[in-house]
Amino acid sequence: MFRAAVLVAVAVAVFALGNVKAWAQGATAAPFNKVTVSDDVAKRTLMKAVINADTARAIVDACIDWTKAQPGNITVVVYVLSPTGQIIDSHAMDGVLPIGVETGLMKAKTALYARGSSASVASRFNNIDGRMIRLDLGKAEGLSYYFVPGGLPIVVDNQLIGAVGVGGGNADEMCAYQALTKVLGPQPPLEKPAPPAREGGQGGGRPPQQ
Repeated sequence: MFRAAVLVAVAVAVFALGNVKAWAQGATAAPFNKVTVSDDVAKRTLMKAVINADTARAIVDACIDWTKAQPGNITVVVYVLSPTGQIIDSHAMDGVLPIGVETGLMKAKTALYARGSSASVASRFNNIDGRMIRLDLGKAEGLSYYFVPGGLPIVVDNQLIGAVGVGGGNADEMCAYQALTKVLGPQPPLEKPAPPAREGGQGGGRPPQQ
């Protein structure tokens, strides 16, 4: 009986390890209740669809880990915001320039404001006139329009629970995307590369990330 009990325990441990590994690879969609604030917190704040601190930290760590695995000694800053724009977690790697720190936050705010990626905003408004008239939009609410890839909404069960913004690198959007996939499971495809803004016309290529 003791041997049988040991075998059962080992089997359960192996099964659990397999589930953890699958989760880490982004193969399983994260449950809504696991990644949002607890019911007790929701009663106090009157908001349930808010990313919790543990999940925000996991997204930040996943993005930093992904960046460290890339060639070129790139450094980034990562922000995770609540649906109302508060910073839940953030981290700046050594060597990120001040402009990268600022734009990373702007990208996250853009994703909240537009309910879509900052790359999709850049694609939608792809000429100088269309962008100029929107530069001040959202500022009264502490949000922004910033026309550079690197900001993604965080959506679980069709509910916006926050946003992530990455700045300072050369693959900011992919960093955010890989982190969301690892922590939350499969994500929608990324926006196709947007043409750079030109007066009265369009061109090829994605806007430079910063």
